[in-house]
Amino acid sequence: MSSDIPGIPPLPPPPLPPSAPYGDAPADGLPWERRAELGFVNAFVETIKLFMTNPGDAWRRTKEKGDYAEPLIFAILVSWIGIAVSSVWSSLFGQTWMALLPPEVKAKIGSAMAANAGMLLIQVGLAPVFVLIGLFVGAAIYHVSFLIVGATKDSTSGFEGTFRTVSYASVSQLANVIPFVGWLIALVWSPILMVMGTVRMHRTTQGRAIAGILIPFLVCCTCVVVVLGIVIGGLLATFRNS
Repeated sequence: MSSDIPGIPPLPPPPLPPSAPYGDAPADGLPWERRAELGFVNAFVETIKLFMTNPGDAWRRTKEKGDYAEPLIFAILVSWIGIAVSSVWSSLFGQTWMALLPPEVKAKIGSAMAANAGMLLIQVGLAPVFVLIGLFVGAAIYHVSFLIVGATKDSTSGFEGTFRTVSYASVSQLANVIPFVGWLIALVWSPILMVMGTVRMHRTTQGRAIAGILIPFLVCCTCVVVVLGIVIGGLLATFRNS
């Protein structure tokens, strides 16, 4: 736009409309969403690599809406791999530890170790069911938290956006394949991915995303402290009476 009066500079152009922090998802989407083109295994591996090496681009490519099946299957697969490999490590280190024990001690705890191995197999076999339940329960809890802090105010994806965030952030469970410290890496990696995913899926601010993710954590910690206080109080009362 320009002014018709000589000597007066042209008016500045109108400001551009605000855009989402990561922009709209590209048409090609995540590799996982292009399985028919790339192949199941290749699309799965490429999606994992993208979230590991460039999570910002991974979330930018993630569609806010689509269906529940794609992120659900991805989350079950990465979580199951993490659980299965960590269970294998646990079994191997348990056997190594057993080899160092005296024969009489081995005989006493051998049955317990066998029972534990059986429980590990059951855990690995039932892991997909537990992951499925955990995804929906976790997404529901986080979504309520996001509603409380106003993180969904400008969202167009609603609960599905939260579910996609929780599902694709489950790639952090692959850190459990690393012995000893894998759980610690996952503990740090998961909330980082959750914050980035929440900002993208709900088009919100980083502060609201962090607040929404911290609320369930703080509530859980408070419940643990209360339960521990009740247990310790009960034990102290028992000792006093005795």
